[in-house]
Amino acid sequence: MNQNQFLIALVVLASFIFGGNCAPPDNANVTVKDYCIKETGVSGEKVKKMEDESLEELDEDCYCYLHCIFITLKLIDDKGNLDVTKTLKEFPDFDEECLKKVPKIMECTDIAALDDCES
Repeated sequence: MNQNQFLIALVVLASFIFGGNCAPPDNANVTVKDYCIKETGVSGEKVKKMEDESLEELDEDCYCYLHCIFITLKLIDDKGNLDVTKTLKEFPDFDEECLKKVPKIMECTDIAALDDCES
């Protein structure tokens, strides 16, 4: 599985997991998915293409959307550190030792560091 296929699969999984009852703490009526679409400005159409794996290549909008999901779910702290335990709980297909080596994730495109951690 190449980098883009992996991240698309991650988006699909995240959208199914977090599309329903999870919401940002400031607005209980908004899902994480909807919040991150609005927050990042990514189009709903692009997110749908990521979810159904018809998007061939992820761009910065896609990375920012994923970054928003990880930040909102507190899988990444304000210093850019990935919470390995929480991430494994939400995404059990990741390799724990690899996640421990992921550098700080401060910008949208830094989320691509997770590509190598699929087990």
